[in-house]
This record gives sequence, structure tokens and C-alpha cells, in this order.
Amino acid sequence: MSRTLTALLGSLLSGLLLLVLTGAIVSSQGAPPGFTGAPGARTCAVSGCHASFGLNEEGGSLGISGPASWEPGTPVDLQLTIERAGAARFGFSITVQDANEQMVGAWELIPGQDTNYADFGGTISHVTHAPAVNVNDTHTWRLRWIPPSEDVGPITFYAAGNAANGAQGSSGDFIYTTSLMLPPASSVRSETWQVLPFAVDAVYPLPAGDRFSVELEADRAAPVSVFVYDATGRVRLAKEHVAHAGTNSWTMDTSRLSAGTYLWRVVMAGHSRTGVLPITR
Repeated sequence: MSRTLTALLGSLLSGLLLLVLTGAIVSSQGAPPGFTGAPGARTCAVSGCHASFGLNEEGGSLGISGPASWEPGTPVDLQLTIERAGAARFGFSITVQDANEQMVGAWELIPGQDTNYADFGGTISHVTHAPAVNVNDTHTWRLRWIPPSEDVGPITFYAAGNAANGAQGSSGDFIYTTSLMLPPASSVRSETWQVLPFAVDAVYPLPAGDRFSVELEADRAAPVSVFVYDATGRVRLAKEHVAHAGTNSWTMDTSRLSAGTYLWRVVMAGHSRTGVLPITR
């Protein structure tokens, strides 16, 4: 084979490879496994594939909205919303874990939502975009999670989103993460049905910033503990008080906690109440 022909074939193969790679970027069918920002997972901002900016740069956001609790076998509908002014293409990846960082339940794709499963070792590890959505400034996906048939305790959804510039490359894009913890409905219901020696009248502001307050109505004087748990079930804040009969109010300093979704828990006389505590920065 002549050198001229060899060079021509090399040039054609290089062009074909470039076309294939470019086409893969343009028609991306979702994020690979392990890029949800969950414990032990990465994000595209730290792996190098979309690393022009730091994680969760100001000017954009990713958020999950859903019910206050989950029940075995009852579908959980979620909305995942990403926002950034000037962004022209959006993608995401989401997974769910129990307190032991194990994937639980199953995902059900909702028709018309441009979503797809992603497999790893034969196990569905997360749901992702398919393909990326070309819109301006913001986009919302509707998602559905099918819980396991047994109560496995609190579960947490972890998601990462890409607010891209639409230039069909990996530079100039912004990566955001978020999480949502849901307690099992059984724990919420059992406490609601009891006649408690106290009532939590208010937890505010929601979302919280550098602090939040708890207002409590007690029928007796007794020690009270206020806890804040992170998405893994770890206690991040704890404060002891002594309530008097009547109205009580305490403030917790959350300035050292990063943005995300936490749980507050108030314990008095062997009884407790729990709720969701979102924190923004």
C-alpha cells in the first residue's frame, strides 16, 4: 500500500472517529452510573467531564420536591427541577438509598418525560435523562419511585444535574447536586396517633439558613432534646433544654451545615416528633 493511500485512510478514519465522538456528545443518552453525588459516588464536576466550574456555583440550583413521607408499596411521585439563567441544555442523574447506603425499591419511567434507566452489573442504579433536554433557563422532570414492600426506615434521594451551555461539548457547563430525605409514614403516623405530652407548634423558617427555631407547647416541665440528622441518618446537631409547662421556643445554629435536606427531631418524655428541615445557602 502506498504512503499516500495509507495517509488518506488514516485521515478518513480520524475524521470518522471525530464524527462518532461528536455525535455521542450531541445525542447523549444520559449520565453513566455513579455520578449522582450520593455517598461514595462522584459528580461530573469532580470527575473532570464537566469541570469548568466548581460544584453548586452561585446563580443556579437543583431541587427535589415530593411527599413528606413514604409507605411500603405506594408509589412516590417526585419533581426534579434545575435552573440557571442562560443555560440551554439540561440533564440529570438520580438514585435512592437507605440509611445503610444501599439502593432500595425500583424506578418506574413516566411516559413523555425523556428519562431512561441506567444499569450497572445488571442492577438499575439510577434514572437519567434520555436525551438531554434543549430548553432555556430551567426544566422539570417528573419521576416515580416504587418503594419496597417492607419498611426499611428513612430513605434519601440523591441527584446531580447539568445546566449546560448547549455548545455540544463538556466545557462551560454547571453541575448542581441536591438530596431529599423521606421518613417512613409508619413513624410519622404512630407519633400522630399518640396523645403526646407536647406539641410542636412551628419550625421556622423553612427553608432554614444559618438558624431555625422550634416552638413547642408542653403540658408539664420536662427535659427536651432537639436533634438535626443529615441524609445518612447521622446526628449533626443536638441540644438539650428544659421545657416548662406552656409555650417554649428555642433556636438552633445551622450556620456550619451545608445546603441540603435534613430531619429535625424533638424528644420529650419518651415521645418524639420528626419533620423535614431543608437548608439553603
